[in-house]
Amino acid sequence: MNTLIRSLRSSLKISNVVVSNCTRNISTAPVYQSMWFGTKRSDQMRPFNVRLAHSSVDKELRQFLDNEIKSEEQTSDKTHLPKTFEGFKVSADGAEVELTKETSDETIAIKFNINHSVTEEETEGVDKVALRSKPDFEIDITRGDVILGFNCSYANNFDNTELDESNDEVFHIDEVTIYENKYSDNKYALAGDTLDADLYDLLKTFLAEKGISNTFIENISDLSTQYEQKVYIKFLNDLRNFF
Repeated sequence: MNTLIRSLRSSLKISNVVVSNCTRNISTAPVYQSMWFGTKRSDQMRPFNVRLAHSSVDKELRQFLDNEIKSEEQTSDKTHLPKTFEGFKVSADGAEVELTKETSDETIAIKFNINHSVTEEETEGVDKVALRSKPDFEIDITRGDVILGFNCSYANNFDNTELDESNDEVFHIDEVTIYENKYSDNKYALAGDTLDADLYDLLKTFLAEKGISNTFIENISDLSTQYEQKVYIKFLNDLRNFF
């Protein structure tokens, strides 16, 4: 009898161990894994090849840029930006261009930036629309420590047609200021549209006598257009090399 009881106790312990192990295994099994494989299709679990897609877009960009560069080079002026322009020395730094002329008693500086300066113009011939650079520009005339400054812009109706210097206006005086040494925001500036009409005309005549006439400013637009296209082609090449 004692032997039978010991055997039954041993069997009961073994059964408890089995049940305990089964319970632990069931409770710690990753349920989500069985749900994933039970509900997801195999093709949905394939990883997206980001590198392949990236390479495809890069290739398309390179092809487009190659074509754009070729097209621009076919129409661009092959000459370099001149060192002098109608009596002014020319210098450029990226998008900024400066023309300077010195005399015995004064210095004239004209500065402009070609960024966002291109507009469309209607033309005759095959190409109905042409791109032209018309940047806002500054004119500083320095005598000693005193600077007479003009902020100017191209007239909206300027379209590179034949000019009548006495009637047509290629550019506007938007602002006039006078200051010593260095300009700051606390200096007074007079808006061009509030200038007395006679004073406005006299200031335009004063600039024309300095060589800054309608024709000269029209030619500045030609210079800016030529230079902007060269910088644009360089930008395209830099962009092409990036990809």
